[in-house]
Amino acid sequence: MITFDGVTKRYADGTVAVDNLSLEAASGTITVFVGPSGCGKTTSLRMINRMIDATAGRILLDGQDVKAIEPATLRRGIGYVIQQAGLFPHRRIVDNIATVPYLLGWDRKKARARAMELLERVGLDPKLARRYPFQLSGGQQQRVGVARALAADPPVLLMDEPFSAVDPVVRASLQEELLRLQSELHKTIVFVTHDIDEAVKLGDTVAVFRVGGHLAQISDPATLLSEPADDFVRGFLGRDRGIRRLSFIPAADVPLSPPPPELVLAEGKPVGWKLDGGLRPYGSFNPATDSLRAALDASLLSANGLAVAVDGDGGVLGVLGRDALDAAVSGVARG
Repeated sequence: MITFDGVTKRYADGTVAVDNLSLEAASGTITVFVGPSGCGKTTSLRMINRMIDATAGRILLDGQDVKAIEPATLRRGIGYVIQQAGLFPHRRIVDNIATVPYLLGWDRKKARARAMELLERVGLDPKLARRYPFQLSGGQQQRVGVARALAADPPVLLMDEPFSAVDPVVRASLQEELLRLQSELHKTIVFVTHDIDEAVKLGDTVAVFRVGGHLAQISDPATLLSEPADDFVRGFLGRDRGIRRLSFIPAADVPLSPPPPELVLAEGKPVGWKLDGGLRPYGSFNPATDSLRAALDASLLSANGLAVAVDGDGGVLGVLGRDALDAAVSGVARG
């Protein structure tokens, strides 16, 4: 567990970056710091591994004050991932990943074996091990950065806007990869972002900061979206926070209707809607794994407003009509 106990960071010119911050990041979970530029979220992250020292208050790592730990020793036990990956350009990928094990005195064979294991774990081809960073795409470099942070198996992982420099498709892939890794590894992760969609997707807990380094609200994502603490939080979440809230409501209980004859199938899988003398697009969702937001998206993507429900293999289970979807969404609003 990481505990901020009345932490303040004040610079020599009087600027207060973080003001009397108190919160807990629970062990084995992802805590996301989110807020506008200049709100102190990155400063707060960097005080955990003492890249910046607090002016007042305490930061405890499993009950021990981080100021009682020599900075180099502290940092070797904490994984750190930054924007643009920060890889060493003159080192091959395998040696970039093995950086911390080398510093800890691991022999070269053991360190490289660990690096190769992690390459596969973060979804990269082991053949990339002999390449240099400039030979990899931005998304691949970010995966290497995550692998490097995990190399010595640290219990804590700090991530400072690690996915903000890549395109939206790669970013979504990296987010899914992080969630997959976390389901296996159960690290204590503190993640900084300015993107509220990323925050609610990744965070078990979301801490919203306001300018001046004040904590505006900390809660689980569903509560944050449904019960913002004040006008600042409400404004930061945006006018579409109700739509975002649907991401936390499973679609498993929505009633389905049999597929109508206008739905064209091939081997039991949807192809499109036969409408107006042609084949029109459809939208689909999986009730077993998807949310009401995914069902709503599927409805909006379909030419006739009917969302096609499919199983894990893409086979048609039925369709979700507008009335049933409206009733489900209205039920969420009343709840």
